[in-house]
Amino acid sequence: MSSATKTETENQQTLKGTRLQVSSTGKRLFALLLDFIFALLLANTLVQIFRREHWDLVMQSRGLADLLPFYGGIVFVLIVKDVFGRSLGKLLLGMTIRKVDDFSRRPPLIVLLKRNLLLLLFPVEGVVLVRDAYARRLADKWWGTVVLDDQKGMRPILRILLGNIILFGFFSAAILFQRSGIEKTAAFQTAEQAIRVHSSLRLLLEQAPEIEEPEMHLDLRVNAENPSLVRVRVGDEETGKLVSVSLNLRENPRGWEVLDIEIKPISEVED
Repeated sequence: MSSATKTETENQQTLKGTRLQVSSTGKRLFALLLDFIFALLLANTLVQIFRREHWDLVMQSRGLADLLPFYGGIVFVLIVKDVFGRSLGKLLLGMTIRKVDDFSRRPPLIVLLKRNLLLLLFPVEGVVLVRDAYARRLADKWWGTVVLDDQKGMRPILRILLGNIILFGFFSAAILFQRSGIEKTAAFQTAEQAIRVHSSLRLLLEQAPEIEEPEMHLDLRVNAENPSLVRVRVGDEETGKLVSVSLNLRENPRGWEVLDIEIKPISEVED
């Protein structure tokens, strides 16, 4: 019997004789799903924060170089997700990574990074994980690690609370940066310019120059059949007006063309 096989057999006997529990296949797959969702949310949030001016004009013509930061960010997060001994998904499900030859020790940082590099071969890793009796990935076998249920982890109610706080944080960030993303579009800037020079809105804008509550529905196809729409509120919430600007994306030069401006008193819209 080889030393590796002997060590694994001894560890199996240790697990049976203690309260330690190997995390199930279902929990491991669910933790990976949570990690992917959090990586996706983080990458999407960063994209919103660092949007460039007139990003709507280049959406349809983006190349691989433009998509690399988004997808590269997801891959990076998935690789470094276990640097503290467990990923966010494992934390929420009460799991921890340990060395297979010593369940009391956490693997070194370099091992935690190496084992996640094999996630790039997820189909293979998934098959190995499902078929293994102890729900170990190929990376676990290569680098001598195992995922256990954490006996000293947070209580379930606290893990649920933490998960909700994190999701609420991403949701709040999306709302916070939504207006910034809208205002950086060429469509909004074209609509705003048309609104500010409109004769029936000049007096109202002199009293309340801020344009509030922007909404945007864009069709990024050139000369689309249905026009895009930018809707804003001009003036206060009681005596102001709801302005809807219809636009169409044109080519040569690429930009937005105002088709129509519709102005309605807010009181009529609410009725």
